[in-house]
Amino acid sequence: MLGYLADRGVPEDELGRVRVPAGLDLGKTTHQEIAVAILAELVQRRASGALARPVTTPQARPEPAATAVDPVCGMAVAVTAAGRPLRHDGVDYHFCCAACRQAFEQDPDAYTRRETRC
Repeated sequence: MLGYLADRGVPEDELGRVRVPAGLDLGKTTHQEIAVAILAELVQRRASGALARPVTTPQARPEPAATAVDPVCGMAVAVTAAGRPLRHDGVDYHFCCAACRQAFEQDPDAYTRRETRC
């Protein structure tokens, strides 16, 4: 794979970023299990910041997207129109999907009056 990429003009410093083999060594498994292992590694690397591209100039650095927690499922969602915003009692809530927003709309008190434990 590295030779293929080099033949097509990928710079040497970029080739150094390619991980081979990808995923965990699972032994004899199905192609679906291998795909899941690769995705799991990508999720772990993204969460750790290892997949962030280096920024060469301060102007190129994008502003971090604001996120909120979906009050129904607990998922982190973008604070944008895509987050299906809903204002309830003066507070803006954002949802990962239409089903979570619908569940919240049917019984907002179930999701806004949660006990906190120390």
